[in-house]
Amino acid sequence: MSAALPLSGVRVIELCWVWSGPLLGQYLADLGAEVIKVEWYKRYDLYRTRGVERMAGKYPEFIRREMSQSFHGLNRNKIGVTLDLKVERHRDALLELAHASDLVIENFTSGTLDRLGVGFDALVKSNPGIVLLSLSGFGSTSRLSKMRAYGLVLSALSGLEANIIDPDSDEFVGSPTFVASDPNAATYGLFASIAAILEARRSGKGAHIELSQLEAIAHAATDNDEELRALAASLGLAAEFETNNSSVLGTKDKNYICVAWPTVMSDSEIECLTAKASDLTCDESIRLFHQAGVQSVRVIEQPAEVGAGAADGGTLISTIHPTTGPEKIVAAPWWIDGSRAPLRKTAPTLGEGNDYVLGTLLGWSPEDRSDIRRFDVERRVEPK
Repeated sequence: MSAALPLSGVRVIELCWVWSGPLLGQYLADLGAEVIKVEWYKRYDLYRTRGVERMAGKYPEFIRREMSQSFHGLNRNKIGVTLDLKVERHRDALLELAHASDLVIENFTSGTLDRLGVGFDALVKSNPGIVLLSLSGFGSTSRLSKMRAYGLVLSALSGLEANIIDPDSDEFVGSPTFVASDPNAATYGLFASIAAILEARRSGKGAHIELSQLEAIAHAATDNDEELRALAASLGLAAEFETNNSSVLGTKDKNYICVAWPTVMSDSEIECLTAKASDLTCDESIRLFHQAGVQSVRVIEQPAEVGAGAADGGTLISTIHPTTGPEKIVAAPWWIDGSRAPLRKTAPTLGEGNDYVLGTLLGWSPEDRSDIRRFDVERRVEPK
């Protein structure tokens, strides 16, 4: 087993779409798991057309649905199969596939899999050691369990947006363009998935894990300490807590520095150091702050200098998608023994892995596999 692929030998069925679930699937795939993404021709992942909405009508739909770099970046290293879970034989195929899998992940509204007949009770009959991770918006026990939810709904309900204010006026801004709840939920899901797989392999018994995306983002949503202050006061403890204080300062050479001021530093000391920094270059200012015991870092204004633009540092992976051609996608943000998670394949085109999954793994005949493709109405050529 490659050190960079510690989940080699783990098979995952991904019944997910949009962002949170597919990102969890990608984490697992980047770690070496065989992730089989299940879609259908009339109900495929909405992110297949994310960012290419304006291309509707300009390209055939079977081309447009493969053009989104958002989809490519969230679904690399996965295998794609097309199954219609409203059809009995296709449900049976999913359950048969679950028999030889470790984990099923889904991010639909609570109860969706049960209504389709492929919920945990059906899965565990097929495989007593299977783990099902349900990554719904609210969890099945919530009074909102049947409500559909997207990231901005969850960040609003959690109170996260209440903290997004104008730092100068303290006026409410809210509605961040970057939706924090999706990657947050995927990260919680990764921890839970790996732990559950390890336990299932030890005990032979599977589990159904429910993760509320709302509760997950609520952990990061507020810094309101009123309850903690009340508790501290009731115990006779100090009820005032230290708060963070940071600034972005301009330097003489027209750079900017982000400074994290120690809570023990007085306002007059901060004002003195700020004034000195304004007459120094960026590097000189950073040395000044270091000598004063203050953490600081230069603000990067050109993304090519660092982060997602640092292609020569391995942050961007060069790939060739079968539909869109050469492109770059962001690599997994970790190294194992000095190695990045390798790119083993591009994001799957719709139904790309049918021969492998339905033929090799499930033993469907070529005729049966071909019969599925007739449902791809976007590829049909109508007679003139």
